Amino acid sequence: MSVQYLKFEKTGRFYVSGSLDQQYSNYCFVLHGYGQLASYFIEKFKRPEFKSTLFIAPEGMHRFYLKDSKGRVGASWMTKEDRLNDISDYCNFLDLVYRKVIPQEGESQRVGLFAFSQGVATACRWLAHSDYPFAYMVNWAGAFPPDLDFEKALEKMRTLPLHMVAGTSDEYISEEKLAEHLSSIQKKGFQPELTRFDGGHQIPGETLVEVLKPLISS
Repeated sequence: MSVQYLKFEKTGRFYVSGSLDQQYSNYCFVLHGYGQLASYFIEKFKRPEFKSTLFIAPEGMHRFYLKDSKGRVGASWMTKEDRLNDISDYCNFLDLVYRKVIPQEGESQRVGLFAFSQGVATACRWLAHSDYPFAYMVNWAGAFPPDLDFEKALEKMRTLPLHMVAGTSDEYISEEKLAEHLSSIQKKGFQPELTRFDGGHQIPGETLVEVLKPLISS
């Protein structure tokens, strides 16, 4: 038995918080976590404090029923199965979304990158892979993936405001794990600004505004 591969065309979807016919000074890609859908995730960013920003929420291309074989559906960026092809595919998909949404000529705008949970590993890999520029990065309740090309990532993030956010009672992030992860990436040259909030694996609105508004307004 041998495995074979075949490239084919697939339709991906993404959501935006406003009209693509309008010009914005700020754009921000927001990457959802495991089991979420982009249509719900983008609702978190529809706040009056962010009205000058167009949010773009691509959706992971692996959709599945969250329980049994019916009911609510969620999406995932990848699994451990055939992971390298999945990583390549979603990085190419995200580049296509960037090209479609962000003006490429004659405009001056800030483009940010925000990621939650599983989306953090996706965002880190995309940032290292892509030639497109970003103005800041927010990693919320997630970690740098161990297989990241850290040399390329550091080259892109060296002058990039890098923020990490984690709840004090996040069931997936113990204080020990958080300390170990921060120590590991700091030794590699990354200097994230850490924000904590009272809560679990979630995105409280007040903390979101506290972290994101200064980056959008810069």
